[in-house]
Amino acid sequence: MTPLPATILIVDDDPANCRLLDALLRPEGYLTLCASSGAQALSMVAKQPPDLILLDVMMPDMDGYEVAALLKADPVSSTIPIIMVTALSDRDTRLAGLQAGAEEFLSKPVDRAELWLRVRNLLRLKDYGDFLRNHNLVLEQEVMARTADLRQSTQLQLNDAARQVAILNALPAHIALLDRTGQIISVNDAWRNFGDANGLLSAEYGLGINYLQVCDDAQNGSNGDAQQAAQGIRAVLRGSLDHFALEYPCHSPEQRRWFMLTVTPLSGDRLAGVIVMHLDVSARKQAQDDIQLLNEGLEDRVRQRTDQLQVANQELEAFSYSASHDLRTPLSAIDGYSSLLAKDMGAGASERSKHYLSRIRAGVTQMGELIDALLSLAQVSRSHIAWEPVDLSAMARTVLNGHCEREPQRQVAITVTHGLWVTGDHRLLQQVMDNLLGNAWKFSSQAAQASIHFSCSTGSTGEPVFTVQDNGAGFDMAYADKLFGAFQRLHTSAEFAGTGIGLATVHRIITRHGGRIWAESVPGEGASFHFTIGKPQD
Repeated sequence: MTPLPATILIVDDDPANCRLLDALLRPEGYLTLCASSGAQALSMVAKQPPDLILLDVMMPDMDGYEVAALLKADPVSSTIPIIMVTALSDRDTRLAGLQAGAEEFLSKPVDRAELWLRVRNLLRLKDYGDFLRNHNLVLEQEVMARTADLRQSTQLQLNDAARQVAILNALPAHIALLDRTGQIISVNDAWRNFGDANGLLSAEYGLGINYLQVCDDAQNGSNGDAQQAAQGIRAVLRGSLDHFALEYPCHSPEQRRWFMLTVTPLSGDRLAGVIVMHLDVSARKQAQDDIQLLNEGLEDRVRQRTDQLQVANQELEAFSYSASHDLRTPLSAIDGYSSLLAKDMGAGASERSKHYLSRIRAGVTQMGELIDALLSLAQVSRSHIAWEPVDLSAMARTVLNGHCEREPQRQVAITVTHGLWVTGDHRLLQQVMDNLLGNAWKFSSQAAQASIHFSCSTGSTGEPVFTVQDNGAGFDMAYADKLFGAFQRLHTSAEFAGTGIGLATVHRIITRHGGRIWAESVPGEGASFHFTIGKPQD
């Protein structure tokens, strides 16, 4: 029978991205489904789990981290591999994705060859894991079913030796029946024909031998497994345990083997004795070792890629800092000489000359602001976080009072929830509040009756969620994934001034604090920026 093609769920709020990924995957024979939000994706997975999920990070309402965490917390979907697809390439974003449960990352724009390779590798690992789980389940069910048959038969007539022998010999496990003193009263062929040097399972331990004494003798020879086995058998005979299980090695010079020892009451009555069964689980143990090696190899690749990304980010930050710093010298020269030129020209200059000179001075000012923003962004990643209690409510009131003093002619309705404390870096969180509240003040400047609110609510996982809300210009949620990138602006400079770096700085600060930030908006009705702060880290 030809195997069914793998089904891949694409989760992205941008239809163009969904169509692109669908076009890349279908030539490889995959079936694709698309979800435009995290909630829709969870609903689709609950109805029919896919084989793999391509998950966008930045989405409205519920971002990729939250969707991944919810999927991995559900037993039904926890084994589905997840590949995060994001335009963000910083180390903190990837670490957050790994913590949420993602197995791999792809950077936008997606490379076709890299997409095919990672999809194929994860699907192979998933298929191998599913095969091993089904194989173990079938084996355990078979053993349990045959053990149940054994109990039922021994209940009918314990002293019917012929029936006992037939049942015991039909089982692949090595089985002995012990009376309540620990003496072996019956064994099957598998037990009788097996020999080892472990001290728990050997052909010489036949009828009439006290198995508890055998374990005690092996214990005296420093065999810790024998000691645990004796304790477990006695506990079942006393009734303090319903059953006992122990996995132990049974190696020889020619072969490495593992067995599972199980002890259960005979006929459901501990006074009648117990069933001691040794089942060869070497195949399962080898499969577990193979999976562990695969996981370790995957973790090594993730660590290598993370280290490479960290080095690249550090070099980029150093370059950004150095370049921004070095730009100040020529910029200062332009500013100084243009100022001298304006004085030298005096009142006799033409209006056109004055206009040209004013444009030069305005450009110098804008470039200076951009350099300051770049330096601030670079310093955020380079600086050490000093964890201390921070009163966000007091910080918000100070920021907003400053805006009111600078523009007393504006009438703005302001509310700040009292007593909102967090633990974080005071200087960095000051930048967060300056940027978010400054944006709220700026983008609500054209509202007839402006309002700005700073509040706190409880998130879906119980963590505090802080919100800065305004009723200003707002933005189209179709472009929400661009909000927190450097030099990304959703409004022109003619509409609202700015460098396009403020929200990138905010995102980096929040990420360094172990938190998340996202936004909701309707054009012309304002915007709400939500963020969380993680727990202090050493």
